[in-house]
Amino acid sequence: MNAMKSVSVVIVLLFISGCSSAPRSTPTPVVEQGESLPVQQGTVRYQAPVYADASGGTTAVNTATQSPAVVALLQQAETQANAGELESAAASLERAIRIDARNPVIWYHLATVRLSQGDPAQAEQLANKSNSLAPGNHAQQSRNWILIAESRRQMNDRAGAAAAEQRARELAAH
Repeated sequence: MNAMKSVSVVIVLLFISGCSSAPRSTPTPVVEQGESLPVQQGTVRYQAPVYADASGGTTAVNTATQSPAVVALLQQAETQANAGELESAAASLERAIRIDARNPVIWYHLATVRLSQGDPAQAEQLANKSNSLAPGNHAQQSRNWILIAESRRQMNDRAGAAAAEQRARELAAH
């Protein structure tokens, strides 16, 4: 039965990773400064995504530009993660990814949950996925590289962590 469950999980993950959709006219996600990364297992702190508006400023997630289901799932995941319900938060984020697989913010938040669950290798992989979906979004990419640095630190890769932090600084300077 466990083998069947493992196969099902792999199939679902392959399906999710293979899904993509044409770019939509949603604004580019950006990051607010001061957001903290999970450092201790079980501690996740993040806010609902913030998007660039037409004037270059930022605005909170707008149900007019984002799927209401994605907005609800992000909010639900935030509540669950901050309550220590990490598996539930991951499930909510995975559902959001099935709806909007090209949203780098969702992948980033799933990476923070995986890091908090003690899976730094998967957290790094998910942050890299977020980077691949955020070309030109230096703020999102910088935030991903900070998470990658923490993942590498947890895997005792000091040199890799330092390189990731340097990359984050370079992107933040843009």
